[in-house]
Amino acid sequence: MGKDYYKTLGVDKNATPEEIKKAYRKMALKWHPDRNIKNKEEAENKFKDIGEAYSVLSDPKKRQIYDQVGEEGLHGQASGGFGGTSTGGTRTHFTYMNAEDIFKQFFGDENPFASFGMGSMGGMGNMGNRGSGGSRVHFSRGFQQMNDDGMSGFTFTNMGGGNGGMQDDGDTDMRNMHPQQQVEPVQTPLYCTLEELYNGATKKMKITRKRLSPDGHSLYDDVKILEIIIKAGWKAGTKITFPKEGDEKPGMLPGDIIFVITEKPHPRFKRQGNDLIYKYKVTLKQALTGFTMELEHLDHRTIRTPISKLSSSDYIHKFPHEGMPISKKGSSSKGNLLIEFVITFPQRLNEEQKKFINENF
Repeated sequence: MGKDYYKTLGVDKNATPEEIKKAYRKMALKWHPDRNIKNKEEAENKFKDIGEAYSVLSDPKKRQIYDQVGEEGLHGQASGGFGGTSTGGTRTHFTYMNAEDIFKQFFGDENPFASFGMGSMGGMGNMGNRGSGGSRVHFSRGFQQMNDDGMSGFTFTNMGGGNGGMQDDGDTDMRNMHPQQQVEPVQTPLYCTLEELYNGATKKMKITRKRLSPDGHSLYDDVKILEIIIKAGWKAGTKITFPKEGDEKPGMLPGDIIFVITEKPHPRFKRQGNDLIYKYKVTLKQALTGFTMELEHLDHRTIRTPISKLSSSDYIHKFPHEGMPISKKGSSSKGNLLIEFVITFPQRLNEEQKKFINENF
């Protein structure tokens, strides 16, 4: 019988890549030899098995072969594209990723215990004695309460000098483990029309990002389509974040992608907070005698109302609740639509018109 990699990581055969990563983090930290100094040999063996299981199940092609023919199939198929070294001229053995390299891929160039005085993993062959000059660190009993996310819930106790080994005596001076660093986020504008911000919309953005190859070191270009749901009423400057959808780097968490709403200028409407401003052109005759105002709104409705006359040149007609939706209050809550009238004066007047104006104004 070959090895059961799913059982090694504690996942089922339908586990997603994220579930496999999470399981690896949990198991690798549980069986890290620096944590299990009293059962170091057993821990080293289990730690290598965990790394071996992850190197297979995290690679889609290797996982497919493993699911079909098991561990033996990986050894038999290595010469067909999975790498390895020949052992007899007729059989090629599958090459697994180094357990130490996988651990560094998750927790950086040095293991997470290094900043507390343990040093690096050093090839896993000599983990008990790190020298006599530095301080020693041991896990407190609180470490057993680790949650599924891996890093949170870890606590440490500094034991002070010498190379006497790690001791579990419940000492004090607890400290939180340093979180894993994340790749810098990428921020880019997302241009939206006023119609899209008024009605809401769905946009699909094609992105290209750097992702880690299964070997944990080399990078390749990955293209992905991100779907962005624009909520009615969003304002310029609103940020939409896609966590960990950005570039990857060895030993770091993937970066975020952040889209920033950028409003395109509109030919007819202008936004002012939650209000909409519309400049409506009228003739001098309309201003003096009255007219019926009509305009097409951003949702293609026709707004129509009679205006008897303009009482002054700076008169503003207000339509309550016809402005921009207020996203924080729901789509039914809106600002105001403000109509500013722009009077177009005639270029010239004949004598009769001039006489009429002189006599009546």
